[in-house]
Amino acid sequence: MRANLLAKLSLTTVLSGLALCMAAQADQLDDVKARGKLIVGIKNDYVPFGFLTKEDELKGFEIDLAKYVAGKIVGSETEIELVPVVASNRIELLNAGRIDLILATLGVNKERAKVIDFTEEYYNMAGIVLLTPKESTIAKWEDVRGQKLCGMQGNLYNRTLTGTYGAQTVLLTGTADMFKAFQNGRCSAVAFDGPILQQKLSDPEWGAKYKIALDTFDYIPIAGGVRKNEPRFLEEVNKAILSAEAAGLLVKAEETYDMGSSEYVTKRAADAKAAGH
Repeated sequence: MRANLLAKLSLTTVLSGLALCMAAQADQLDDVKARGKLIVGIKNDYVPFGFLTKEDELKGFEIDLAKYVAGKIVGSETEIELVPVVASNRIELLNAGRIDLILATLGVNKERAKVIDFTEEYYNMAGIVLLTPKESTIAKWEDVRGQKLCGMQGNLYNRTLTGTYGAQTVLLTGTADMFKAFQNGRCSAVAFDGPILQQKLSDPEWGAKYKIALDTFDYIPIAGGVRKNEPRFLEEVNKAILSAEAAGLLVKAEETYDMGSSEYVTKRAADAKAAGH
């Protein structure tokens, strides 16, 4: 009787151990492949990185990359769910498990690295530039002291603008609201990511009225973001990014979305191709 009880207990222990082992081995990469769909947080109002066309299609530099990554991980570029995010909620959504991956102009810094893991870097962004009316006399960043500047919640440089340069920031949650606030006179200038403001000036109406008064005081590397402690998933995402670069996907995306040809993207493509990715 006692022997039978011990045998049952031993079997239960073994089965429990196997279950725990299997649970420990299951990770995000397994979950994504089992689901058959990659869920990616993207921007849908950031021309040229992610935006809605007049036909309500999502297009952009990071949209192209997201679809390529999905193709490599789940086998089809169409097996993807694109979830619009903003700077203030993208990391929260990632760590809550609502999305698998951030590809949304995510700047690399030490504070973010404490709560997420970064992928391979794939772009080098002019961290912030200043867009003003053409008649503006602002000539250096120190001139923004006391000025109201429209910007975006969650931008890395908001603290620098207020703390170092003494500006007053009017922070919005989306670029459409930011540009509207500027046009409605809530601020005297827009302090925001260089590529987005340069792209805005390609609109003849904006180009006729406004200018980039100040170039960036810093460049920031852009990468994807994944949850911490998911090494297999991170490795697969990195492989896909490097493969995309080697295939010239991002070089072509710069051309497609009128971003100009950056030395950074071109060099990474050449390096990835030479390395056989």
